[in-house]
Amino acid sequence: MTIGDRIKQIASERNLTISSIALGSEVSVSYLNEIVNNVKKNPSVYIVKNIADYLQIPIENLLKN
Repeated sequence: MTIGDRIKQIASERNLTISSIALGSEVSVSYLNEIVNNVKKNPSVYIVKNIADYLQIPIENLLKN
């Protein structure tokens, strides 16, 4: 499962939109869409940390294989 797949799964479980995650994590919607759609397969740790912090999960939850 990719980082994008995990973000989609969490968004679905929590009834969040990708736009709301982008806004809350201060990541552009277009960049987050690229991550979620597996165009960007290796986003920077800084970006992943912002997303994990917004989702209130350990960064490892997004990085694990």
